[in-house]
Amino acid sequence: MAVLKADEVIFSVLSFEGPDPYARAGGLAVRVTQLAEALAQRGFIVHLFFIGDPEAPGQEECLNGRLILHRWCQWISRHHPVGVYDGEEGKRWDFTATVPPYLLEQVIRPALEAGRLPVVLAEEWHTAEAVIHLNELLRARGWRERCVILWNANNTMSFHRIDWQKLSAAAQLLTVSRYMKHQMWKLGVNPLVIPNGIPSALLEPVPRERISALHQALGVDERTVMLFKVGRFDPAKRWLLAVEAAARLKAMGYRVVFPLRGGIEPHGREVFERAGALGLRTVHLAKQPASWEELLEALRAQPPAELYALEFPLPQDWLRPFYAAADAVLAISGHEPFGLAGLEAMAAGGIVFTGATGEEYALDGQAAVVLDTDQPEEIVLRLLDLRAEPARAEALRRAARQRAADFTWPRVLEIFLEKIGVVARAQGALPWPQPVFRRPNGRVQDVVVYTVVHQPRRLRLPAQPLPRGSSAALLAQGLFDEELNERYFRRAAQRCYHPAVARFQALLDAGFRLAIGFSLTFLEQAERWDEELLDRFRELVRHPHVELVVVEPRHSMLPLWDLPAFIQRMGWAADYLEKVFGVRPRVADTTEMLMSPSIYHALDRAGFAAAFLDGRPWVLEWRQPTYLYHHNGGKMKLLARHYRLSDDVGYRFSNRSWEGWPLRADRYAEWLAQHPGDFVVLGWDFETFGEHHREGTGIFAFLEALPQEVMRRGLSFRTPTEILERYGARSFELPLPAFPSTWAGSGGLDFFLGNDAQRAVFRLMIEAYHMACLTGDPEIRELALYLAQSDNLHMLQWFGRSGPEAEVSAYFTPSEWWSLGPERIVWEVQQVFKNFIAALEPRRA
Repeated sequence: MAVLKADEVIFSVLSFEGPDPYARAGGLAVRVTQLAEALAQRGFIVHLFFIGDPEAPGQEECLNGRLILHRWCQWISRHHPVGVYDGEEGKRWDFTATVPPYLLEQVIRPALEAGRLPVVLAEEWHTAEAVIHLNELLRARGWRERCVILWNANNTMSFHRIDWQKLSAAAQLLTVSRYMKHQMWKLGVNPLVIPNGIPSALLEPVPRERISALHQALGVDERTVMLFKVGRFDPAKRWLLAVEAAARLKAMGYRVVFPLRGGIEPHGREVFERAGALGLRTVHLAKQPASWEELLEALRAQPPAELYALEFPLPQDWLRPFYAAADAVLAISGHEPFGLAGLEAMAAGGIVFTGATGEEYALDGQAAVVLDTDQPEEIVLRLLDLRAEPARAEALRRAARQRAADFTWPRVLEIFLEKIGVVARAQGALPWPQPVFRRPNGRVQDVVVYTVVHQPRRLRLPAQPLPRGSSAALLAQGLFDEELNERYFRRAAQRCYHPAVARFQALLDAGFRLAIGFSLTFLEQAERWDEELLDRFRELVRHPHVELVVVEPRHSMLPLWDLPAFIQRMGWAADYLEKVFGVRPRVADTTEMLMSPSIYHALDRAGFAAAFLDGRPWVLEWRQPTYLYHHNGGKMKLLARHYRLSDDVGYRFSNRSWEGWPLRADRYAEWLAQHPGDFVVLGWDFETFGEHHREGTGIFAFLEALPQEVMRRGLSFRTPTEILERYGARSFELPLPAFPSTWAGSGGLDFFLGNDAQRAVFRLMIEAYHMACLTGDPEIRELALYLAQSDNLHMLQWFGRSGPEAEVSAYFTPSEWWSLGPERIVWEVQQVFKNFIAALEPRRA
């Protein structure tokens, strides 16, 4: 299904609640505001009609004019200043009478005249009659079949007031979960299911210092069980079950700390009375703190208690530390249409206990704990099981964040837009697609594009003296030329990173998919020298069509001499990437795509689902790189990079003496389409686009044209995980050679260890690493791993050689070094290592 484009559609969202404080009463305001903003951020024009603040402008443009707020019923709201539902019936009558004709003339008519598809999304029972009225007006004009009208139910409130026969005839009904779908079946209607969403920003890790400060303020220690719950005081939220579980824990000898945020509903009194009867003490915090620090002070000042009733609004940046700090977040409703609070808690890394109704994001035992009964024993026993297995609890927190990532608004919009496309085509508002016939058997169906972003930490030449016993910081100043590194980084950012990210971002909404890895060295440089660039990469990675790949953090040769440390560091790199991007990678790459039997088993042991290797003939023998493999019965899959097709772009694209020059996107797509197998993996340095091949070579034009040309030939782009899901059941055994393979040169280690200078530096790398390990100083060990980066071997490949590979190596060698001359460069590089090793020699009395 083709994804709807921003220049094809105009959206109108109808809702009582909206973004103004006056219009916020519950989760509906959050939903419509975030949905409207997400559509606008994707480039769509969105008109949001809601009961707005009577003192605010009647119409207001936001997000560069893509989001237009229409504050309705303001003349009524001036007489009802309490909020959106003050004077509810009069507002509903006015909304029903006046929004549809305005929408017809001011939004729908211009959209149709411009050749765009008007899509109207109305929310909740208050808008049902307005939708019926709009349908009648459109039919009277003969425009109904040219518009899509959707009506969404977030809960069952006031269902008895809706004329379901008229509403289902006027609009395509939607709801937020299969549970709600089943509830609506009882009414004789069959809605489409589109889940709720959360902002991608909620995936940012909660700062550890906030969690620690909250624990300290509440006096949490090893004897303490911390619970947390937020929601209306509604019996369906099972508050009584929550306090009964807290009482059971206290009776077992645990100290219970249970902060909670309810509402103003009468059921709250029953909850606190029940807590008191069970021996639980409650303190009530009614005053709104001015800051997070003031909230912590208020908690510290309270007398000893089990329940802390927070009787003031908690913004998200306050809620999230509670979610992350608790041993269990009790989102345990007995009737839950969707359960947004549980999903938000999972995004924060909370261990969430849910009911078993509409919380479809909750996978029991994998990303959450799903309760099957209404007995407190089930909560207590499952919580204590997790306390007894801290590693499993931590894994559950990580899995919760990964699962929550599937429900961010960018991913939900993929479902939303696809289903709108189905509705529009089914009713004739959009043309039906042209027939697509299956590709001939035996030809590739899918394309994986993988790119890795890396900048080395270049050495300071000539080598500097390093005093024995120097600190890591002082050693780093003598080892690395940070002015040189900043200069090369900023040049690459201007030529490559900024323009290439913009191109990739634009392609993603059109069906393109991308896998991307980052060395941690690059991320550190970006954080230091270009925060805007790092933010743009974060935005890129958050797109649902992008998969993050973990690579060896320093681009070092460590896998060749210390596999236990390599396993540990790959896990550390995955943690680091999760902290930066909010997503934990499942697929791995090494340094220069290093692969061997031992490296394979190390990555398999580290728990990665798949890894890349270069598909050289001497590695694959008679096999093709266009199939999925595994080694020696291992669980981890292997994705083989098609080295020839990859290098046609990565190395040869701008080579005018190459027989394939000039390479056009249509010709390249045809090469891809003609290959036998299941899928093609294309692996490139990110710097291919704009740095290795400058803009004047046509590389960006090639990139922009490629997706359309590939899809025109019936191929689809996939992420590595999608490939695993599609072909994982039939991967093939691959005996890996004992000699490690790489993606450089002829595919072995010759490119890095092919001359005497490289072999000498390699031996010095190992010696430097071992000496650093003996110091016991992790910062000095980290310096040794910077020194072990493959770039320090790559930059010497030219020594004593000639030809294309030597030219590539010479290109990567800093131009500032060449004034030393070839022999002196080699000598100085080796001297850097020797000085470092000497500086680590222990002092003897």
